[in-house]
Amino acid sequence: MPEIDWIKLSLLCLAGAASPGLSWLMILTMSISRGTAVGVHGAIGHGLGITVFALSTIFGLSALLFVLPALSQALNWSGIGLLAFFGYRLVRSGHPPLPESLTTQSGLIAGFGIAIVNPKVLVFFLAIFGPFVNPSHSLQNHLLMGFLAGAIDTTVYLGVAYFAHAARGLLKSNIMIGINQTIGALLLVSALMLGIKII
Repeated sequence: MPEIDWIKLSLLCLAGAASPGLSWLMILTMSISRGTAVGVHGAIGHGLGITVFALSTIFGLSALLFVLPALSQALNWSGIGLLAFFGYRLVRSGHPPLPESLTTQSGLIAGFGIAIVNPKVLVFFLAIFGPFVNPSHSLQNHLLMGFLAGAIDTTVYLGVAYFAHAARGLLKSNIMIGINQTIGALLLVSALMLGIKII
């Protein structure tokens, strides 16, 4: 693949990872409420999930979803349900719905799970990788594309986790509750809009 295409793909992956959403919220709240180590493991788990999603897209998810459109619907509705659940819990209590004893290992699993069921990730990869996937490209080339997406995502979310740690002392409890409730409302609106779009 030409060098310019690698640059374009990198910038697109960076833009996707940097756009705020459910994943941002989860990594931020993991770091603020459960500690930086949990947030870091959540970021690594999210990057692994993105790598799996990217490789799945490159090696046949597009074709699979074309043959089984119900799978796409199931993934979309799972993601919308997750958005609505987190949004409702945040609006109601102002606290993220995370277990009190969230460990680094469960943070890794949570980060991975968020990446897999996030509807934005599905739409993003189906749209982004299409122009870059070419049957004439080598296996190594396709693998590098998937790992590039995962590495960029991990780097961005590690930045989010460390930023949350640095800002932790500046954010008072009542301010965080207000921020969480605002984000929760935005998540509910996003879930509603996505649901209407699918219907």
